[in-house]
Amino acid sequence: MADSDSSMSSFFVTRRRLLAGTATAAAAWPFQVKSRAAELTDGSNAADPALRLCGDWQKIHDETLALCHEQQQLETHLARTVGFPCAEVRLADGTNVTLHSIESLNDAYSPENEVEWGRALADFAAHQARWDAADAEIGYSRTDELIRQSETAESALLEDLPQTVATSIEGILAKLEVILRDGEHWEHPDDFPWPHIRSVLDDLARHHKYRSGDDRRIDRVIDS
Repeated sequence: MADSDSSMSSFFVTRRRLLAGTATAAAAWPFQVKSRAAELTDGSNAADPALRLCGDWQKIHDETLALCHEQQQLETHLARTVGFPCAEVRLADGTNVTLHSIESLNDAYSPENEVEWGRALADFAAHQARWDAADAEIGYSRTDELIRQSETAESALLEDLPQTVATSIEGILAKLEVILRDGEHWEHPDDFPWPHIRSVLDDLARHHKYRSGDDRRIDRVIDS
């Protein structure tokens, strides 16, 4: 049995952000942003604004990844118990095809297969109704909407990032980390410029840790 539906239903598309995000989720957030944001202050006791923004972004980003993981599990459950909506139709040339969208069914219509096409359309509608009922029961579409809201909040913070001044090396590192994490979700992580940004981030982090160690040693000498 052939399958001529080359553009599968949107249900077949697993978010690339989930896959990329899962791969980077274990990466260490530079200098524990969430706790450091409260510690790094200037003369007016205001935390580094870039560090605070990046910490907010990371929190929402983690929520997005958790929702994506939940949605993937719900989608797997629906696929196993109901199956992705589809219908089989016999074309005018006698070929049987399985189609996964109303658009594909409409494209397959011809006067010669009108009866078969009408039956396939009814089958698809019934299958879609079963999917929708199961979806409503477990909350698949609701989770998808929550993901979109979370992604919108992430995007809003990203738009503010270029205008947010970092007042500490931790803030600079956090800004680079946010750029790297978000960018790698949409592009291949081994393509330019992501390995180059990652290299700069590693260099800065290594240099900062070295300088911080020197400062601590100097402080101990002065105190003694």
